[in-house]
Amino acid sequence: MDRTLLTPPMIETFRVCRRAYQLAFLKPEERSEPTSSICKRFLLKALAEINRGRITTVNQVQKFMGQHWPVDKIGPDEGVKAFLFVYKCLIHYVNAPYKPEGAQIVGVSLKVRARIPHDRVYLEDTFDLILWYPREKKMEFVDFHVNPLKPLNPAWPSPSIQVRQFLAERLHCRWPFEQLVMTFARLGPNGVMPASYVLDESLYRLHWPELVKTVDEMKDPSDFAPHRNQLCARCEFLNKCTAMGQFDDPASMCRSA
Repeated sequence: MDRTLLTPPMIETFRVCRRAYQLAFLKPEERSEPTSSICKRFLLKALAEINRGRITTVNQVQKFMGQHWPVDKIGPDEGVKAFLFVYKCLIHYVNAPYKPEGAQIVGVSLKVRARIPHDRVYLEDTFDLILWYPREKKMEFVDFHVNPLKPLNPAWPSPSIQVRQFLAERLHCRWPFEQLVMTFARLGPNGVMPASYVLDESLYRLHWPELVKTVDEMKDPSDFAPHRNQLCARCEFLNKCTAMGQFDDPASMCRSA
């Protein structure tokens, strides 16, 4: 393979269970998309329009939902509940968007890709919102989500955070930040609940070689070790959800199994 493109969910799933990685990414099966995934994608699309300044009023939110709501993909039983949840989230956000004092919006739904040095592997991720604080020389990555996050251990950054720190180096030449912050903003009917973490450069450098090692193991599927535990709870969960069409993020699924 001349070139490999990997994303954080792929790396996280591979680390948790290689067979789950094969089932989810190398041998994907057709399945119906869950309502939660459809709603989240719609929310991110609408939030991007708000953060770009194209939607600024409640009337514009209503018009956007009337034009773009995926009524053909969500059944009538779940449609009303899902619509109201998304509508309330957007109403609160358009009235109070996430933009701390002193911040400038420099990236919205921005896809960033970079090659690992001395390797033919590219890492890619999409940043929901990037904020730049010129006075503090600080850059903030904002990740919007709708489900509660598990407690994070700053001493052991996840592959997702490590990849974003790696990709941040591509942005440093344009925005010479001295501090990098990761904010997880949970969306809800009552507004946004942010949780911010300062990313430690020394911890990133410490754990990065282990991530590169994982990436090297992912490059050649023929080198995957056999799945010895045939009763793996994660794989059983994955097979059931694939058949029922009830998962959209294999990495988060494996963490919860």
